[in-house]
Parts: sequence; C-alpha cells; structure tokens
Amino acid sequence: MDRIAPLPVLESLLAAEPAQAEPAIAGLATAVVAAVDEDAAHADLQLGGASLRAAVAVSCLVRPIPGDKVLAFRGDGEAFVLGVLEREAPNYATLALPGHGNLAIEGETLSLTARQRLALKADGLDLQARTLAFIADKATWLGKALTAIVERWHVSAKAHEVSAETMTAKAENRIAIVDQVDTLRAQTQSIKIAGIVSETAQSKVIAVSDDLRMDGKRITMG
Repeated sequence: MDRIAPLPVLESLLAAEPAQAEPAIAGLATAVVAAVDEDAAHADLQLGGASLRAAVAVSCLVRPIPGDKVLAFRGDGEAFVLGVLEREAPNYATLALPGHGNLAIEGETLSLTARQRLALKADGLDLQARTLAFIADKATWLGKALTAIVERWHVSAKAHEVSAETMTAKAENRIAIVDQVDTLRAQTQSIKIAGIVSETAQSKVIAVSDDLRMDGKRITMG
C-alpha cells in the first residue's frame, strides 16, 4: 500500500505559489516590449505570460519602445529583439543603433524628403561637396558669428538691405558703380584721404546752413 503524505505536508504543497514559468521558445516568436534601457541596448519582453531579457540586435534600426510588438529570437542562452512588428502609435519612430552607436548611410544617390519639416540638430555640422545649392522662398540665419572665406563672393538681389550697429569694410581696391542715384544720409561724415581726391561732374551744388570753410596752402578756382 502506498504511503499517504501527512496532512500538513499536503497543505503546504497546495498553499505554495506556483513558480513563474520560463518562456518556452526555441527560435522565433512574437513578444511585447515591457521596458527598454536608457541606451536602448536591451529590452524586457513579455512572452507567453513570462518575462524575458533580450538584447536589441544591430539589425533592429527602429528603436523599440514599451508597448511595441517585436520579433524575438532565443537560443543557446541568448535572446535578441530582431525587429519592431507593430506599434500602438505608428506615427513616430527613431532610427538608431543599440547603445547609441555611430550610424553611416552611403549610396550613389541619397534622397531625404520631409512632407512638413526637417530638423538637423548636432553639436557640430559639416557639409562637404563640390557644389552646394540652397533653394528656399525664405531663409534665416541666427547665430553669434558667421565667417565666410571664398575666392569670389557674388550677391545678386532686387533689393539688398544691411542693418548693423557697426559696419567695417576693408579692401585694397574698391569700385562702386551706381547707375542712377546714390544717396548718403549721416549725422557726421569724416573723410580722410592720404593721396589725391578727384571729382568730375557736370554740375555740383554745395548748400550749407551756417559756415563753409576751405583751408589749404593754395586754393585755385576757375
């Protein structure tokens, strides 16, 4: 006759909480992301009522977020998140390598199109090309300093306006050509010429409200 376990032993066995089952997967399976590390290198998954710690695969460029349904692989004591299959809010995604690794895109021709807005943010931005073209209806530059070093600078505009608290222009040779009217308005004007000043005009009118003074060793008129 088989021995019957004592009553206290049976009660303790019935009252014991069942151990959490390990996710029984061998190969591929779908899971739900419960949490993601700060560097997005590992994620906690919910699979078959059990928790699974998995590394985010390098091929999973869409960074998973909590709530995503992902494709997971487990084998040989390792688990990986291979890709994001479904997202509750599919209008947002981040492309990045796990662990904030460097990402490079290369191709004969690359095209980046945004229907509404394109934002580039970085501590440093380098653009290098043989030819560079900016085409926009309106452009705005905001910054503390702007430096341009070129062999030739050409600006063509229907209207050109410059506003500054202090403006300095320096050149070895300067030529200004105004086809119609040249107007200067200032509180005080001071002109210092080390060499010769030559003015040629069909007519010249000088009008002052108080004094007109001419000083020189020789003044010749006529």
